[in-house]
Amino acid sequence: MGIQKMSESKPTCPKCNNQNVAWILWGYVGDMHSIEEQLEKGEIVLGGCIVSSNNPKWKCNDCHHRWGVRDDDE
Repeated sequence: MGIQKMSESKPTCPKCNNQNVAWILWGYVGDMHSIEEQLEKGEIVLGGCIVSSNNPKWKCNDCHHRWGVRDDDE
């Protein structure tokens, strides 16, 4: 089943204009099996379990640029 992403569409990378972008999942993932497929497809990437107030929301899978404001930071 995996993590259901909000209806927001993926942005284009502001650095390389590529659309191969992943949502960054921050925090501890209790059930890795639930997100395994999305990880393999590059739809999401793991950001780490230490969450701060300025962690980015998106990562380009091609140039690795990270940007954006997480919804829970707004």
